[in-house]
Amino acid sequence: MLEFSSGLSTAVNSKQAAAECVELALGDGGDACDLLVIHSTVGHNFAQAIAAARAACANAVIVGCTGSGVIGREGVSENMRSMAVMAVRGKEFGASAADGLNSQNSLALATQVAEEVKAKCDGVTMLYCLTSGLDLCGDEVIEGIESVFGPDVPIFGATSADNGKAKKTFQFFGQDVMEHGIVLVGFADPSLELVMGIHHGSIPLEGMTFEVTKSDGNRIIELDGKPAWPTLMSKVGLPAETAPSEAMAIVGLGVDLSPADQAAYDNPQILRAPLIVSEDYQSFLWPVRCEEGTKVVLMQRDEQLIFNGVERMMERMDKALNGRKPVAVFHADCMARGRLMFNRVLKDEIIAKMQYPLCGDDVVPWLGVYGYSEYAPLGGKNRFHSYTTSLFSLVRKEGA
Repeated sequence: MLEFSSGLSTAVNSKQAAAECVELALGDGGDACDLLVIHSTVGHNFAQAIAAARAACANAVIVGCTGSGVIGREGVSENMRSMAVMAVRGKEFGASAADGLNSQNSLALATQVAEEVKAKCDGVTMLYCLTSGLDLCGDEVIEGIESVFGPDVPIFGATSADNGKAKKTFQFFGQDVMEHGIVLVGFADPSLELVMGIHHGSIPLEGMTFEVTKSDGNRIIELDGKPAWPTLMSKVGLPAETAPSEAMAIVGLGVDLSPADQAAYDNPQILRAPLIVSEDYQSFLWPVRCEEGTKVVLMQRDEQLIFNGVERMMERMDKALNGRKPVAVFHADCMARGRLMFNRVLKDEIIAKMQYPLCGDDVVPWLGVYGYSEYAPLGGKNRFHSYTTSLFSLVRKEGA
């Protein structure tokens, strides 16, 4: 039976931060840790942090990734040097990873890593996935994993991020620090089930709908018969040479969902984030395949909808939990969600609106990251999302 604990540190020294996280999570029991999941902002020295984590947890498999901020049971930190961990005790898991993930090989590499996890661990019931955050095809990552484990095993997790520059994101496995990695952990504790919630809270802008008239995989080449990136930038009043990082907050694109999925999602659209633009600033990549003829709409963050949607999400989760407390919560979130004040998005309030309903006054292990996109089931199917809050509560099954 897997057991979980967590810790968060804002120490500037990378070795100290890792050691402090482990101490908060495990006290003096680092030797009993079997899996250590690390989330870090990009200011830390990752090699030093991993070495310190290894010294504290000599027997643990170490995995993780970077984000623009980290979330723990203690709250949120977006400092350039912040770190949080989830420590797991127990043998009912398998983990593997590979470097070199990109838009062209996402299916093949995800299949390879999934096969390695399956070979290491029987009876996997849920999969935790962390990948690079920029050049990938997330739906093909899911397809590759499902080709090994089937479509009924839920996949949850996040893509990694940097400090909003959309330049380099990092993933961890063992002693290795990767820039284009996929990390997969299969949990096989039969007493656990996943209760999750997901919501984005953006609204479509009137008159801002486009048709994808030319595409290649996940590259959008033309919108409405014109070069895609200049067309999109002109709609938001920015020059064609604008980098994706400078426009990310205002160019979320929505694709309509089926009526059944809309009800499950509490949103009419699923969101996509343009993250890479071609060298000539004509086309762009978003992180899933896109068929020609797809209709997309420019979306706008709506603060009231964000907060109201989180409340409805928590009500749905509370009903599914049926009085049970999570044994652990994994959390993937969007850096733009929270209260906009003083030209900053403040996140403590919205995090409290999630943590208190789930945890109350209990200490529940919690690990979250502000990534670029999220892996989360929707309507019974594994999906790839962007700009969402995604909560993944691990709870004991009734009678376990």
